[in-house]
Amino acid sequence: MIMKYYYLLLFTAFILFSCGDSTETLTRKDNKKQQSLQNNNNEIPTDDRQIIKKGSISQYTGKPGKLIIVAENTIYTKELKVLFDSVFSAPIKPYYPYTPYFEIVHRTPTKFKQLSTRLRNVIEIDLNEKYKKNQPKMEILEDYYAKTQLYTKLKAHDINDVYELIQEEINYLFKIYERQEWKREYYRHAKNENNHVNQKLAKQFGINLKLPDNLRYESISDEYAILLFPNRTRNMEMKTTNSSYTDTKVNFIQSGLMIWEYPFKDERQLKPENLMIMRDTILKYYAKHEIEGVYMGTQNHPAVKPIYHKIKIGDIEGWEFKGLFKFTGEAEPSGGRFWSFHFKHPHRNTIVALSGYIDAPPTFPANFDINRIRAIIYSLSFTD
Repeated sequence: MIMKYYYLLLFTAFILFSCGDSTETLTRKDNKKQQSLQNNNNEIPTDDRQIIKKGSISQYTGKPGKLIIVAENTIYTKELKVLFDSVFSAPIKPYYPYTPYFEIVHRTPTKFKQLSTRLRNVIEIDLNEKYKKNQPKMEILEDYYAKTQLYTKLKAHDINDVYELIQEEINYLFKIYERQEWKREYYRHAKNENNHVNQKLAKQFGINLKLPDNLRYESISDEYAILLFPNRTRNMEMKTTNSSYTDTKVNFIQSGLMIWEYPFKDERQLKPENLMIMRDTILKYYAKHEIEGVYMGTQNHPAVKPIYHKIKIGDIEGWEFKGLFKFTGEAEPSGGRFWSFHFKHPHRNTIVALSGYIDAPPTFPANFDINRIRAIIYSLSFTD
């Protein structure tokens, strides 16, 4: 009889212990939900989080594609570094050579304040015993020290709490930081009128785009045109083996946006494989290299085969492609990356493609050029 009551007591204690754990978990989730509902006029709901507008109008500084982690050396452990690298420094597939979404730079709070607080992308990690155990918090601030800056504060009692918080939120954080990279270029383009170029685009293709300044528009035929961006250059010093002589070379990036259209006949044309076949057909005819018999084509090796998925820009659904191109034919002198969007025009019986290209040396970061092209593509609207 005593053993019977003993086991009953153990079972009751187990149930109470389990209920206690469940109640703590639910309370934490409920608190998170309640915090997300506490809106004010400066907050923009995004899913169940808040991005708080702070209103700075200062100009941001630093290079595109760079994420600053602000934390003490004892806090930014190897485990945290690996976690951030696995998401923010992931490669943009299928680009080759390695093209990460972000370069991550760690700075201590003291170093961060000594240099510049107006960098584009910042995540601050703050551990303090005054914060409640098992209740880490995340604040996402926009326009904090600078306009369009994203600044996230992660506050936690200890390293275990903050690690758990980052694991839960890192994919969401990546999404909003990665989106802000191309949106900065969109905001910059929106300041430019470029009416003369858009008048030509409207007449030829029935589209309108937010464009950077200083570009050149060339209409090769009724079905093909190209927007040529100014070349970007950077000097690179090359030393001889005895270091007695230094030679300065110039690295440069050539980039632009090609636009083409062709008649729509049936839905089979909109299959991704058929869009790529038509891409190569048109580029062979129009995108010619200065070397005779050489033209632009798509790289279709299995390791770098174009990646595609269906997206919507405004109300228009189409296929977005990322891939590599090469100049091919009589020779193969160079190649690069492309990012494109293909769709059926809503008012014309045509299929239209916007295909940005970047021809850059392997040592030259291409994040700015990639995001400039994306900003143009995502600004797409229609005129007729």
